[in-house]
Amino acid sequence: MAFVAVHSRKIVVVALFLAIAGFYIREVSSLDLSHGGIITVTNDTRYFVLHPDSSKEVFDKEHYAKGNIMFTSGQRIEGDRLILTYMDQTQYTRNEDVEVLLQYPAEGRKGYYISFVLIYADVSTTDCDAYFVDGGIGQTYCKILIACNKTSNFGYQIYLYGY
Repeated sequence: MAFVAVHSRKIVVVALFLAIAGFYIREVSSLDLSHGGIITVTNDTRYFVLHPDSSKEVFDKEHYAKGNIMFTSGQRIEGDRLILTYMDQTQYTRNEDVEVLLQYPAEGRKGYYISFVLIYADVSTTDCDAYFVDGGIGQTYCKILIACNKTSNFGYQIYLYGY
């Protein structure tokens, strides 16, 4: 009988822990992100040509070996956490100009305040940039444009932190 009582108590403690953790820790989900996929563009179909009045806040950029670029904006703060992660990639048989527009949160979803954004890009060129075109750090929404010129491969991983 004592074994059943101890075992039942452990189950209750674990269930209580999971309930509390579920309350404080929100699941990281790519459902919170909306995107149109990676698209090839021309000078006439670039985002900034089609949306000339949009904002253009450039991310900080660091180049690494073999076409790796790290884009950052904002900074980690006490109490923030990973609220979204997503990745995508594609390859081309020749060099292409490409863009991807990412929106957080997705339509109909509630966003957290954004404190820091980190994007790893794997490209075959150095002519690549990331921009906030709407919203951004300190806000509950953002649109991020990643634009790359003359690349035969384009891959990225995005990490959004917030509170």
